[in-house]
Parts: sequence; C-alpha cells; structure tokens
Amino acid sequence: VPARPAVTPVMAPKVTDAELLAVWEKWKAARSRNDLAAADAAQKELLTLREEVLASDLEPLSMGFVREAGVRRRAGDLKGALALLDVAVALSPGLPAARFARAETYVVEDPLKVSRGLGEWKTALVTLLGDARYRRPALTDLGALVLAAWAATAVAVVAVLFLRRIRYALHDFHHLFPRAVTRWQSGLLGLMLLALPVVLGAGLVPVLLLLFASVALYVGRAERWVAAVLLMGLGVMPLAAGTLTRFTVFAGTPAEDVYLLERGGLSAEGAAARVRARAEARTARFQELGALAWYEARRGLLEEARADFKAASALKSGDARMLTRFGNALLGLGDVDGAVLLYTQASKADPSMAAPHYNLGQVYRRRARLLPDDQLGKELDRSTSAIAQAQALDSSLLRRDPPPEDRPLLNLLLLAPTVPERDWMGLADGTQEGARVEGQVGRWLSPLLPAGPVGWGLTAGLAALVAVFGEASRRMKASRGCERCGNAVCLRCDKDLSVGGAMCGQCVHVYARKSQVPKEFRSRKQGEVDRHQAWTKRVTYALGTLVSGAGHVGTGLPVRGALYAFVFSFAVAALVLHRGLVRTPYGDAPLYLKLVPAGTVLFFVYLLTLRGLRRHQRGEA
Repeated sequence: VPARPAVTPVMAPKVTDAELLAVWEKWKAARSRNDLAAADAAQKELLTLREEVLASDLEPLSMGFVREAGVRRRAGDLKGALALLDVAVALSPGLPAARFARAETYVVEDPLKVSRGLGEWKTALVTLLGDARYRRPALTDLGALVLAAWAATAVAVVAVLFLRRIRYALHDFHHLFPRAVTRWQSGLLGLMLLALPVVLGAGLVPVLLLLFASVALYVGRAERWVAAVLLMGLGVMPLAAGTLTRFTVFAGTPAEDVYLLERGGLSAEGAAARVRARAEARTARFQELGALAWYEARRGLLEEARADFKAASALKSGDARMLTRFGNALLGLGDVDGAVLLYTQASKADPSMAAPHYNLGQVYRRRARLLPDDQLGKELDRSTSAIAQAQALDSSLLRRDPPPEDRPLLNLLLLAPTVPERDWMGLADGTQEGARVEGQVGRWLSPLLPAGPVGWGLTAGLAALVAVFGEASRRMKASRGCERCGNAVCLRCDKDLSVGGAMCGQCVHVYARKSQVPKEFRSRKQGEVDRHQAWTKRVTYALGTLVSGAGHVGTGLPVRGALYAFVFSFAVAALVLHRGLVRTPYGDAPLYLKLVPAGTVLFFVYLLTLRGLRRHQRGEA
C-alpha cells in the first residue's frame, strides 16, 4: 500500500505594504528600460499578491497604472493604454477613476462601439454610488448645491420684489414727515435706514427680512408668501447644513478606518495604527477591533489577530462573521479544534451563512488525510456533507477550487464573510463636524441672531409675521401702483379715489372720465403710460436675462419665477462648485459628467424662461 503524501500545513505568510510597493517599483523599473517580459511578470505578481492577501482594492497602484495609461493614450498607443487600465481595474475593481478612464479609452479607440463605453460608464457610476467613500461626499455636494440654490433664490425673489415696490413704500414713508420735508429727503432717509443692517454687518437674513418687511404691504398675496417661505427656509438653513454634514460625513471617522481595514489595501496600515491607539485607550468598538483583527489575519499577523479577535469577542459575542474569521486565524495558528468549534458556533448563529460550513468541510477534508483508514471514510463524508451544505446556500461555491495541496494558503483555502456597510456605518459620527458647520452657516447668515433653535424659530417667525402683516395693506391704506402709468394710488394724496381702485387720479380722469379731459392732456398721458409700460417690459426682461425666473417674479408670477430661479441657481452653483466641497482621495466623477448636465440644464432653463417671459409680455401665455 503506497504511503499517503504528507499534509502541508496551512500557510499564512506575512505580507507587508513594503513588499507590495517593492513589486510596484520592479514594474516601474521594467517599464523604464522597456523590458516588457519583466513588466508583465511584475503585473502578474501584483495581481497574485492582491489575491493572496484578500485585498479588495490597491488604489495607489491602480492610480499609477491609470496615469501610465494616460501617457500611452496621449502617445497614440490605445491598445497599450487599455492593457494597463485592465490591470488597474483588476487591482482595484472598486476604484471609479480606473473604470471612468477605461470607458473614455474605449470610446477613443472605437467610437462606434457605444454599448461598450456606456456599459463601462454605467459600471463606474454604480461603483461610485455603492461606495461610501465616494457616495457620501457626492451627497454632501448635492445637498450644498440645493442649499446654495435656495439661498440664491431667496435673494433674487426678495430683491426683485423690493426693487419693484420700494417706490410705493417710500411714498407712504413720506407721509410720516411734515409738509416742509421734500420727497427726496424722506426717500433718502428711508434708504439710509434700510441700509443699516448692511452697514452694521448684520448678515444676510436680517437684510432680507428688512427689505421684505419694507414692501410687504405693497406686494400681492402670492408674492408675499413665496418670499416668506423662502426666508423661512433660509432661517433653518444652519440646521439643514448641520444635519447634512452629520449624515454624510465619512472621512476621518472610525467608519473610514473600518472601511480601509476591511478592504485591506495600502491605506489600511494607517487605519490599523489609529484603531490600535483607540484600543489602548479602551475606546475602540467591536466593529473596529473585528476589522483590525481580520486585517492582521490576512497579512499573516496571526498572534496579533488572535488577541484582537478576543478583544472584539469581549465586546460582542456570537457574531457569525467574527466567529468565522476568528476560526480562520486559529486554523492558521494550528489550533484545528478551536477553529472547528468556532465554525460550528458560527453556523448555529447564522444558519444561512455558507462560509462556516465550507470551512468545516475543508478542515474535515485535510484532517481525514491524517486519520487511520478505518476513520477516513467517515471524516470524508463529513467533509462532503459540509461542503454540499455550503454550496446549497451559495451556488457560486460550485465553481470554487481550493488552492494547490502543496501551497495551501490560509486566505485562499478558507472563506471569510464580508461585513456589510450597514454594520459599521454607524461609526461615521458627524456630531462635531455638524455642529461646526451649523455654527459657520449661522454666523454667515446672521452673526446677530442667537444660535440654535431660537435663532431658526425667530427667523421663521419673523418671516411669517411679516407676511401676515402684509395682509393688512388695505386697512392701513397702503398705496399701490397704478395699473396704467405706475404712479402711486394713494388715498391720502387723493381723497376722491375709491378704496381698492387700480388707477391713480390722473388715469381715472383720462380713461374713466374721458369727456371731462382735453384731448391734448389725454394724448400726453397716453404717451406717459406707453413709456411706463415699455420701460417695465424692458426692465423685467433684463431681470430675466440676469437670473432666470426674476422676470416672472417681476411680472406677478412669483411661484413660477421662484421655481425657475431655483433651477437656474442650482445649475449655476453646479458649474461654479464643479470640483465639490469634499474631496475624495482618488477623484470622483470626471468633470464632463458634472459640467455637461449642469450646462445643459442651464442652457434650456435660460432659453425657455426667456421665451416664456416674452410670450407672457405679449399676452400669449
């Protein structure tokens, strides 16, 4: 009977970042001397090392390949560029920059193969949105654009209403002074009073509130409440900005450290050092210790991994993923019975998880080779049963082949379940950052208003109070603009005017009492009316050319105008802030994916609003 071959112990070689970088330097040296064979060998070695340490992404190395591919693409070597980009994607499947670069090269190589380029762009976008490191900054930028557009819309609407109606407010303000005071004197004094918040540096909110209050009696109900809602939103903007930061912060939090450790790439060593420091201070949490231990186990630091797994178990016991990973580390240390015990506990803690069953099958299979012949069959049956159960839970295991028997690497022999993002995303605590941003936005809006809910409530309450105050315009005999010539319709100046009349005294005589007015005077007044209406149309159209929607607000369409102004402001902000407020380590979406949609929206909104404004002025809509 031939002797059984010896069972090679499970191997867990120590792999450091320095070794990975040494292979990268080897590739660079080979490329510099144009040694294609050595360069290809270095590429294969990098891919092999990535697989052996179970690193999901090696972003710095992939970015090196992306930059080299860019050089080759500019030199016209598209085939060589694509080959390097394929390596970059293979090293870091979760790196959006590599996939975007490959999509662009696909299009340059063969513009007719649209589906290939679009498919790669789609994959890149899905990768970006599925990765918290890129998704959360994108949400921060999107929220910042919404807040900036809201603030710009509030400024535009209040400014247009103020410019449109301030003459009537100053007209009534003049009645507060003795007859000896001329209108230009009272008007100048009124404007100086309105400028006080600006001079005193009171901030944006008090300035807009005062401007709104000065014309609240002279604008329509829809205009009044649109402006009030915009100012209410502006008042709670510090809360919105702080909340946005709290829910989207990621960089610099323990969650990012867990993210890096789970990926196991070249950026994980710094995260490991930070988690170890928190562990020494006894502030590290279960997710951090578990991720640290798993990173150490994959890099061959099994004793350190065992200690950290025990520390994690002390914080939370019975977690199936942690038990399975801990079992892998024990098997690498030669503690087969301990590994079997942990795999069994993991399979009971989560019967739907395939990894502990599969790992048990591998342990039984290897252990069977050491047993006597009379026990061999029973142990192999246990192995077959465990692996079959794992394959029933995860059909992809039917295509999985274990590593060669002469080199049974721990990371390739066994399965390790991944930890879903939801399990550690709670570590992204943005309380401090949110409070800081909330304070900054609050001070920018108004350094005079108190911080916190009192300031938000005060702003919203004042805006609502001003809107309600504007409802008393008739009771307070506020003047209005004449629908014909634009002059003030003031009951104090002309006692003969009826309450609620839409025309001034002159227009009443010219248009309502034609027989009592000489023809020359009627002609002169008609010329004045024509000039006023032409001037009004030119001014509102000019406002519409400056800010989409401003012309609609100026012609009495506040809701439509505010919506147009918001979309316009959002598109402009997207163009101005195209690089984003929060930067990601290796870049996010290419600029053309930001500028082209924003520019397209801006172009169509601008043209459509001008067209709609022109049609409205002509009475066509």
